[in-house]
Parts: sequence; structure tokens; C-alpha cells
Amino acid sequence: SAVTVLERGGASSPAQERRRRRPSTRGVRVPAAGQPRATKGAPPPPGTPPPSPMSSAIERKSLDPSEEPVDEVLQIPPSLLTCGGCQQNIGDRYFLKAIDQYWHEDCLSCDLCGCRLGEVGRRLYYKLGRKLCRRDYLRLFGQDGLCASCDKRIRAYEMTMRVKDKVYHLECFKCAACQKHFCVGDRYLLINSDIVCEQDIYEWTKINGMI
Repeated sequence: SAVTVLERGGASSPAQERRRRRPSTRGVRVPAAGQPRATKGAPPPPGTPPPSPMSSAIERKSLDPSEEPVDEVLQIPPSLLTCGGCQQNIGDRYFLKAIDQYWHEDCLSCDLCGCRLGEVGRRLYYKLGRKLCRRDYLRLFGQDGLCASCDKRIRAYEMTMRVKDKVYHLECFKCAACQKHFCVGDRYLLINSDIVCEQDIYEWTKINGMI
């Protein structure tokens, strides 16, 4: 997978160009544990293999040499800077660069949770036409691409359910005891890689010698 960087822009002296802003430590809010969430990417054309994700760095840039340190000061007329999101000219003092485009800080956001990508880290994921923060990329596609239930590959365009660090095919996300499929809001217990509904927890743990 290709790797690029999120940049922020501006204009300054050579000494200022060498200065780097420390990455933000602010994180993304995560849904409460135990709440499954279905996600889906758009299906590719038939016969097209799922593309690899592109990890893009985010760079801070400016056109003003008098302000705080930025990754780079640009000697570009503002009229030539067009935002990759809203397609409007960028007149802000500070802006971002990612995926080989310039962005207003408000326009470079995760397409799922809406977080401002320049605030939650120095890197984004770009896959199937979506800009994603790391948290939502892992929710969508998982780390190893394997279903925790059937151990089969999860393709990039398939719907998934995620519980903690486990990712499941949508059809595999069901109670290991009664085979009932879960809905958002259902209560369950995760035992190793098995998911058990609230009604079957006692019987399941008893059968498996856990009580």
C-alpha cells in the first residue's frame, strides 16, 4: 500500500520551513463497548480485486511566515489553492495537504465519524474513495482481514461487525448458542471469539465448563 503524508501549508523563511509542529494528541470518541456497528464500503466492479488502503500523511501548511511553526511555507498565490473537499479557493492562513490535494481544515474530515483528521493525528487512510481515521478504518476492514468466527477473508467491500479487536462477517455475527443474529443495541457476551446473547450466557458457560 502507498504511503503519503498529511501536510499543513503557509509562507515563511527557510529557517521556519525546517520547523515541524508536534502532532496532536487529541483522540477520537469511541462508541460504548458492547455496541455492534455495521459498516460497508461501496462494492467494486465485478472481477476487480479489493484495492489496498493508502495511508496518507497530513502536513500543516501556511502562506503567512509570521505565525506559529508549520511543516512548510508555500510561495503560492492564494487564488491557485483549491480545497479538495468543497472545491472553493483556500483563503485561510493555515490549511492542510493530504492525498496530493490541499484542504480547508474543516473539510478534511473522516467520512464516517466526521472527526477533523488534522486534529486526531498525522495520518489518514484512503480506501474505496473514502477518507478514514485509523479507528474507522479498522472498524471497516480490520487489521488482518480475517473473520474472527469463520477465519475466512473479509473483502474490502463486505459489511462487517466489530467488537473490541474482533471483526466479523455480518452473517457470522450471531449467537454461538442459538444462532440468532444480533442487532444494534442487543446485549451479548464475548467469550474468546464466540459471541453469546444475553439469554444464552448461563447455559453456554455451563456447557463449556466455565461455571
